Amino acid sequence: MEATAANDENSRTAAILENLDVAAILIDLDDVVIHLNEQAAVILGIDRHEILGRSFFDLEDNNSHYVNVRAALRRALGYPRGEQQAEVSLHVRGRDHTYLLKPARLRLDDGTPFGTMITLHDLTYLRDKERARANLIATLSSELKTPLTSLSLAIELLQRKTSHPKQNEIIETVVEDLARIRDLSDGLLNVTRNETTSIAVRNVTFDFAKLVTSVTKKFLLQAAPKEVALRTHVGRALDCYGDPVKLSWVLSRLIANAISFTPEGGSVEVSADRDGQSLRISVSDSGRGVPLELRNVLLEQGPQWKPEGLDDGSAGLSLAIAKEIVEAHGGRIFLDSSTKGSTFVIQLPHSRCI
Repeated sequence: MEATAANDENSRTAAILENLDVAAILIDLDDVVIHLNEQAAVILGIDRHEILGRSFFDLEDNNSHYVNVRAALRRALGYPRGEQQAEVSLHVRGRDHTYLLKPARLRLDDGTPFGTMITLHDLTYLRDKERARANLIATLSSELKTPLTSLSLAIELLQRKTSHPKQNEIIETVVEDLARIRDLSDGLLNVTRNETTSIAVRNVTFDFAKLVTSVTKKFLLQAAPKEVALRTHVGRALDCYGDPVKLSWVLSRLIANAISFTPEGGSVEVSADRDGQSLRISVSDSGRGVPLELRNVLLEQGPQWKPEGLDDGSAGLSLAIAKEIVEAHGGRIFLDSSTKGSTFVIQLPHSRCI
């Protein structure tokens, strides 16, 4: 009877592993392999009968897949509890795959340990998206070099030949914008050269009120043809600690989107003020607004919302980068669902306020 019960238990365990969406290997307290599902056997490149009942760490070293997975498991087990995971790259079924290996200690109801579950999560799709995104950013950054150089030369010639104060004011604005674009382009290119794709930010002290006013002013000409009223509401004492170039780029992206999605005769409101100890910036428009079901994905990588639905365009990528810039400052950006139209809100923590 005991043997029958044990067999039934083993069958149930095997059935559970086979129905998992990830590759899974179950080893006991002596590191002996008790079960593994078909996905794990394919990834290891080994027949299940050759591994069952044997110590996971004592298999033959002539299988490169197994050797790499074993090395990843040892790395993961060397980390503190709660952080035990490691990535491993393998060529499986005709292409390169990236897997995230996670060992999980298994315990009975009374807390007695009885083994370890090793899972391999396929991250290939996510890594492909990250590489495509990095390549796109690098391409865009490189492609900007030539027109930026041409524009800089043209502006320099205009500065030499123009003496009218109003024209000089416009030229100075263009010079500032070109400097910001060049700085952002260089920064994005540097990001793609790093091992990670995190956004790096400078930390300097600046007046956020002046930044908001200056950035908004640059969009008056863009709003004029549609007769969109562009209004600014800025509080006082908004000294901030962060990257003014990248934050101005985020604000510019939000204002440009707001004007784009606002109908003729509508309005766009840009506000900045202290919210308790934090700093709150919002950009509101009087457009149709974003459907509720799309608000949670709008700031993720890729999707761009249009009245006819989602589109994987550059504006969607821009919002995703904007989100990373804000989060690199320790803040958050979100879509306020309590207002009409669309209201994007940026909150920077009190550590960024002076």
